[in-house]
Amino acid sequence: MITIRKYRPEDERDWVRCRVLSMLDTTLYGDVLTAKPGYPNPAVSVVADHGGRIVGLLDVEYDLPDRTVCYRSHSPGGIIRSLAVLPEYRCEQVATHLLKYACSLLREEGIEHLEAWSRLEDESACIFLQRRQFQETYRYLHFSADGPSCTAFAPGKILDCFILRLYGEYTGSDPDRIREMASRTWDCALFEREI
Repeated sequence: MITIRKYRPEDERDWVRCRVLSMLDTTLYGDVLTAKPGYPNPAVSVVADHGGRIVGLLDVEYDLPDRTVCYRSHSPGGIIRSLAVLPEYRCEQVATHLLKYACSLLREEGIEHLEAWSRLEDESACIFLQRRQFQETYRYLHFSADGPSCTAFAPGKILDCFILRLYGEYTGSDPDRIREMASRTWDCALFEREI
């Protein structure tokens, strides 16, 4: 039986394992963490526990009255920082139960809306969000460049200093230009919903 509960400090090793293994078949496969991150603002962190093993997780950092984390803060909001479910548990509604529980905890904190970012090529993540009443509200382009093409983005201004790998975000009006210059690009979208 899977239990949805709040994260505990002793869960950290299993939390990291779950997150790493869950990301391997997504475009975020390179986003490897070796420890559970802390957040500057308060956060709700919940896990799916199956017999003492973490099989899913959800972290939501949320706004304070004088400091926001949300991109479009029209009301007190939270942003999903990590959502991961081990592949063998993905057809068991684990992410849905994590989201429902986290939303109930966020409502208790006065949080009214939720934001999530996703790369559009991760179709299953986008479909998951859309089926849970998230609506796409904004897009931008992630890009990476390697070797000599890096100078097109960041020409060296320090003698004997060379940029060999570059990762960036483009929010301008000519994404095709960036696509031509970059080694790899990803379209990213912001999804939002009321809690």
